Amino acid sequence: MKGRGEDAMAAWLHNRLQAAMQEATVELRLHPQRSAQANKSPDFIVEMQVRVPLFDRQPLVVQVPLLVEVEAIAGVEGALQDLERYVERSTDGSGRQAPAIVLPFVAATLADTGFRAEVVRTLPVRFEVVEIALPERGEG
Repeated sequence: MKGRGEDAMAAWLHNRLQAAMQEATVELRLHPQRSAQANKSPDFIVEMQVRVPLFDRQPLVVQVPLLVEVEAIAGVEGALQDLERYVERSTDGSGRQAPAIVLPFVAATLADTGFRAEVVRTLPVRFEVVEIALPERGEG
């Protein structure tokens, strides 16, 4: 690894992690989907955006949807069908739905030209499916 910059980057990152953890922020935004055209699934998306100020000029930003599907009668099987529809819309390449997950990819180089690009790729995703009880009316 020596000579290609990896050792220097590892030491630099190690020194920056503690401050970055203390300065990192998490924002949550609720997007109800019930009013969306054709009642798109899932029923609710809580958009989570995490900003990690690890690098001086460009914080790392991770955007992930937290999906909530209400299936009082159809149960988990109905919810899984809606999840499949959501995944298909996100990966079909039609542009009907922008990629749901945004991940940073940092290329540390000697050039430091400020190059920026968006690259869309499909990654395997594991969904941790959890069934919960519907909240009672008026429950906060």
